[in-house]
Amino acid sequence: LYFSNYYKKSSDFLANFFSILKHHNSLSDIKKEINEYLSVIDNKGLDDERVEKIKNVALKIDLDFEDDIYEFIDFFEELIDEKFYQIVENFFLFKKRYSRLILADKFEAIFSKSYENLPILADKQIQKYIDTIHSLIAQKQKISPNEFRTKVRETIFKNFEKEKSSHIYLIKAPTGVGKTFIALELALKIAQKNSNKRRVITTIPYTSIIDQTHAIYEEILGKDKVLKYHHLTKQNEDDEKEQFSQKVFLSDIWHEHFIVTTFNQLLNTLLSNQNKDNLRLETLRDSVIIIDEVQNISRTLLKDISFVFDEFAKRYNIHFIIMSATMPHIHDMFEKSVLLSEEFFYSNKKSRYELVYQGGIGDYESLKDLITSQKGSVLCVVNMIEKAKKLHKMIDLKDCYLLTTHQTPQHRKAIIRLIKYRLRKKQNIKLISTQLIEAGVDLDFEVGLREFAPFGSIIQMAGRVNREGKKDISKVIIFDYIDDKKAPYVRIDLQEEKIKKRLQKPIKESDLLKNLNEYFQNVKEQTNSIDLKKNMKNLEFQALFEKFYKNFMPNQPWKVSLFIEQKEGHFQQFVERREEILKDAKTPFEAKDKIKDLEKDLGFYTISVNQKLINELIGLKHPIKEKFGRYILPFGSDYYSKERGFDMNLTVIEESFS
Repeated sequence: LYFSNYYKKSSDFLANFFSILKHHNSLSDIKKEINEYLSVIDNKGLDDERVEKIKNVALKIDLDFEDDIYEFIDFFEELIDEKFYQIVENFFLFKKRYSRLILADKFEAIFSKSYENLPILADKQIQKYIDTIHSLIAQKQKISPNEFRTKVRETIFKNFEKEKSSHIYLIKAPTGVGKTFIALELALKIAQKNSNKRRVITTIPYTSIIDQTHAIYEEILGKDKVLKYHHLTKQNEDDEKEQFSQKVFLSDIWHEHFIVTTFNQLLNTLLSNQNKDNLRLETLRDSVIIIDEVQNISRTLLKDISFVFDEFAKRYNIHFIIMSATMPHIHDMFEKSVLLSEEFFYSNKKSRYELVYQGGIGDYESLKDLITSQKGSVLCVVNMIEKAKKLHKMIDLKDCYLLTTHQTPQHRKAIIRLIKYRLRKKQNIKLISTQLIEAGVDLDFEVGLREFAPFGSIIQMAGRVNREGKKDISKVIIFDYIDDKKAPYVRIDLQEEKIKKRLQKPIKESDLLKNLNEYFQNVKEQTNSIDLKKNMKNLEFQALFEKFYKNFMPNQPWKVSLFIEQKEGHFQQFVERREEILKDAKTPFEAKDKIKDLEKDLGFYTISVNQKLINELIGLKHPIKEKFGRYILPFGSDYYSKERGFDMNLTVIEESFS
């Protein structure tokens, strides 16, 4: 019907045609799609009964219908050989039409009315938020004065005032200068200046550090004003009949002014071919997007990501704020951007620590001895969850804590709060952790120990040592892989021989910029871009997403959500309570606010684990349940404790990273 009634068969027509065709599915590679479509028509044709049905529909809605199937076939057969539609411009056109159609279609189906975007952020409210930030900074400065932080902050905003016309701003600054506050204030100032922004979206590399950023934002913006969105906060998106879908849908389209989410949620929205990801693309329009610690995106992708950010910034009125503590060459990657930082951020900084490599530490016993022999408070970071668990069990001291993502967010939060308290009291505690400690966690240890990792990761961890600069200088010791088991880092990022050689002599924090420059120059020379732009040009939506995902999440095991019950019937109580709210609410929007707190409870006690571990539990005939797309570990299970998290005492299945 659409073919018969759209007479100018341009790129515009094609974008609409394939959006209609695939709006209940995913966009595929267009050339492949045409071939498959023609093959189906060629085999089945259009039988008389089907033609009659289409004619009846056309008649009812006053549309033309040309039942000459050969005209249809001829058009698409010729199109395969045409090159006019294979341009990058059309990639963005297809994405726009597809996302608009599925958003409008689903919203109307769920709410029985047309979609309306959020209102523009009001200038008066923006100023109130900025004043709150200034007040909180003043309080912090009163308790712990820091002239360097003040100077860094003032410089960034002074440089912004000079360069207000850009769509992409870069901030590179060492750990501990208050980048969370700086970035949010900068985003608010951009919204204030442009007077047409609807959302501020903050993206973070790991789910494990979202909670701290979310808590800071709620302190500034108000309780329940910030949407925390990642895979652990979602229900099963395939269950369209589930009555909770109204709340889930509003969450999925980021129907809030302030959102804290992960890199993969944002990048999937921009690059995925899948229906559920493209659903919220249109809602990115008129936003300020903060990318925190951009160095965690694989360097093979950065050139393409830079192009994608620039294109979406122009087409969707998006401003990007891109930050890094450990990537001095960030400006080389994002050429169409304005750098707000200055060299003195690193060179004039007092050295809080020095990095040094110590050989001969490659097994658990020697690492245990190294940890217990250190004086003062000690932070030790290893590359794998199972390594951290085993080491913690071996040390078995009252003052030794464990942090991994196998502990629920609520328990991690409580443990971090206790550690902060004990550190302030100058108590000699020890913490064994994975990479989750490396960003967004404000702790201050006297000694740091780090299993070998990429240089940027080492520096991120070092930012938790002598953080406030109250000691003259602290030691951060780098040691070899325990049991020769590396984490699945990209080989180029490790630069193992060069880094170990350089660390034979201690590197002070004030000398990091020179060493970071050398490190990233080596990495850059050995990194090849994967050229997503070619797939965009050829309208290969599926191939593009597969290539992106393979490079974005290398060697990661399949993860699933596991809800840890804290009391008998915990999950069932949540289900019953939300059903009561939905039953009693006069409108879905009234229910939305009341259900928010219930949703938070789910996220607080949900962890992400390897599917293989769940399969092991099922194999052991453990009474684990599955509901709404997540597994539920019953209250009182022997496989979970606050101190150690989810622990089956298995060493065969090892999970890497946080």
